[in-house]
Amino acid sequence: MWYIVKVIFLGENVEFSFWRYSATGNLFLFFDNREQKLSNLDSSLYEKWAVENKVDGLIFLENSADERADFHMRYLNADGREVEMCGNGARSILHFAHHILKIAPAEMGQYTFSTLCSLYHGKPENLFPLQMTELSEVGAIAVDDLIPQAKSSYYLNTGVPHCVFELDDIADIDLQKWGAKVRYDKRFEKGTNANFFRILDKSVVEMRTYERGVEGETQSCGTGATAVALSMAKNLGHCSPIKVKVPGGDLEVSFKDDFSEVYLAGAVELLGSGVATL
Repeated sequence: MWYIVKVIFLGENVEFSFWRYSATGNLFLFFDNREQKLSNLDSSLYEKWAVENKVDGLIFLENSADERADFHMRYLNADGREVEMCGNGARSILHFAHHILKIAPAEMGQYTFSTLCSLYHGKPENLFPLQMTELSEVGAIAVDDLIPQAKSSYYLNTGVPHCVFELDDIADIDLQKWGAKVRYDKRFEKGTNANFFRILDKSVVEMRTYERGVEGETQSCGTGATAVALSMAKNLGHCSPIKVKVPGGDLEVSFKDDFSEVYLAGAVELLGSGVATL
């Protein structure tokens, strides 16, 4: 299947390829930007690509300035703005690097790559397990007042900021209304993501997410699933692994008892590719 990216550039024509991926319903366009041909374009152009191709984000695989990394992942939300990282996008880049670009990892069987926030490690196999960064800002911001009907509320950072709210029912919640209320609350300087979850049993939870930068619900969110699973473990005593059911499929979050070595895993699918001209 082919997709369209339209760009107007005054000067020499440059052809470039792109690939469309799904990670449990999270949709991305991928670009090989190791030659920096697609850097420093206007953010409105990136946003146009995302809107025209109906994706949640754009991902650029680039050379890394960190000698420990096999490559760098640059992630732009659908609004064209660069953010720290994306969990499902990071899992998808493992497939992209291995199966499309044929990049040989320095460490056998595992890639190490840099992002704006940290180094990540992951394996290009099966459900593309990604070792998540250490938690930060755990409970740093009080959020109990944001969703009055929530049974529990929590804030933490799993690479990007997240609020998680436990509800008795998530099917009928007005996600656009309540998600936007949380995302734009003034206590979050750069905004936040909002996740609403319902516990099904001790190791299974269902989740819906309002994503910052998309400004609406997405079919999946890897860092959100990680935030929900770890908040369940920290606050409610649930044990690893935890299955997180999202509208686009299932994710699994595993971790040690001390909440170290956190891994995110789930399906990744290459949907198609195309060629465009700058």
